[in-house]
Amino acid sequence: MLNMKGTFSILLPLVFAGCTNVAGGMANDIIPPPSSTLSSEVLFSVAGDYFSAEGYQCRAESEPAQLRCSKPLRELFIHQTRAVVQIIPGGGESGRYILATTRWDEGLIPGEFISSEFSNPDIGGFCDYLKNQGLGGCRPRG
Repeated sequence: MLNMKGTFSILLPLVFAGCTNVAGGMANDIIPPPSSTLSSEVLFSVAGDYFSAEGYQCRAESEPAQLRCSKPLRELFIHQTRAVVQIIPGGGESGRYILATTRWDEGLIPGEFISSEFSNPDIGGFCDYLKNQGLGGCRPRG
């Protein structure tokens, strides 16, 4: 039979181990305007400005070329949630990019209690912004 000290030594690592859960939203293709191209420098600059204004912290990476932005959604002592937006080259054609979003939940709340659905309203806002600026548009992948 375990004593109190033995019970705590077994349970304590489980408490601090935590859980990480990831849920993804619908990915989009970023399509340049007809008979035009969209360079990664221009797209990453525009996207970085847009998402920074929405509260994200962004960083561009050169190899492979991508933009990654992260925004805290929930900051509790036992659980943190953040939204991540990524833009990467894709679609096999020059000037086309993939816009993807995920939600990362990390902490002591098990995945069974966290929704596996995720929709990021900032994605729709960014797609509208691209269209209004004449830089292209978004189309759901699938």
